[in-house]
Amino acid sequence: MKLRKLFYNTVLKIYNKRLSFESLYSEVLEGLEDREKRRLINLVNQFFRNFNYLEQYFIENIDKNIDDQELKISMLILCAGTEYFYLDSSTDYSVVNDFVEIAKEELGQGKAKYINAILRKMTKLTLSDEDKVSKKALYLSHPQWVVDRLIESYGKETSEEMLKFNQSVPPVYVRANRIKNSRQELKVQLEGEGIISSDVEHFEDFLKVEKGNVLSSQSFEEGRFYIQDPSHSLPVLVLEPKKNEKILDLCCAPGGKSTYIQELTGNKVKLHLNDISMKKRVLIKMNFKRLGLEFNKLTFQEAQKFQVFEEFDKVLIDAPCTGSGNFRRHPESRWNKDEEMLSQLNKLQLDILKRASNFVKKNGIMVYSTCSIFNCENMDIVQKFIADDDHFMLDKADNSSLDIFKNADGSYAVNPGIHHHEGSFAVRMRRVR
Repeated sequence: MKLRKLFYNTVLKIYNKRLSFESLYSEVLEGLEDREKRRLINLVNQFFRNFNYLEQYFIENIDKNIDDQELKISMLILCAGTEYFYLDSSTDYSVVNDFVEIAKEELGQGKAKYINAILRKMTKLTLSDEDKVSKKALYLSHPQWVVDRLIESYGKETSEEMLKFNQSVPPVYVRANRIKNSRQELKVQLEGEGIISSDVEHFEDFLKVEKGNVLSSQSFEEGRFYIQDPSHSLPVLVLEPKKNEKILDLCCAPGGKSTYIQELTGNKVKLHLNDISMKKRVLIKMNFKRLGLEFNKLTFQEAQKFQVFEEFDKVLIDAPCTGSGNFRRHPESRWNKDEEMLSQLNKLQLDILKRASNFVKKNGIMVYSTCSIFNCENMDIVQKFIADDDHFMLDKADNSSLDIFKNADGSYAVNPGIHHHEGSFAVRMRRVR
């Protein structure tokens, strides 16, 4: 019951405070065994992928007034439903009994009786695999404003593929650290540790983990790889860093893209890192140290107010965004955002882009990127910037392997519904004046 109670309280905290699940890892995973950690992470992620659909399913099949109950009651019922329908290793009686006991402790005897009645009826229902991937399930598993924006931008067919992608469980990917090994060398090394992996198409440094726990491997401790979704390397590939260049990574934490810059150049870039959060300095330094990489400077300034008395050959702006391209890996984030927040982010994104442009040398390169799939955070921002600043023009990356991700407008994007990876966007600009 302890793990189920932790599951319930974690879901409530994330939902009420609009938190990311990862921000609670140190708090909620402490003291758990590896098996319990994996189960809790699975439970929470499945909850946020499916709770809205489950609620409608319960309303139609058990009690039409479930959505009229107070939040703590409905959340507890949906936690039980998530485990019962989406984690088939649970037995009927343990799910019902444990969540009823949690209800007694958290909500009182009277409300526990209501919850008990609902959960007993739940065990008489069957949610088929077809039900779980139905169009109704896909659409209800995302806020309506998200669905509307996707259809407007990509059409109904591609949007449905994107929604379907978001409902799948993401695999683990690793990026081979070129400083220490090639992808194939890493693959062999991992096999020796009982970890099976496969090559990732279009991303030459990446492996998909098919079996095994890479975090507990010797290879991880030795810095042979970095855990990263392949699509998140797109901005660096578009940037095309070269040896001895002076590069600014304006929003660098936790260091995934900036470490890749050094891996691609043999650790020969003069790298200035900046991030808004000084709290992340330990994580950034730890990642560079584990991988055997270096940087020249680390500062902690707001990107839209960044100030330094020098210019750079290249500037990378991985701008703060909704993270809509990561709705599969971070399903809670689809419910922690709204359109009001989106408009605030758009203003910040444009301000950051304008600020960053001041530090690019003539003929230098600036790459603006996000992990969003919303046009208003991507090319719309770039077009507004270029319309107001004739010092910059769009520029094509030399790497022909990126052509599969190139859009007609000159930008590059990984589309979850087409490429079957987390969403990512990048556009390359050259300073011409």
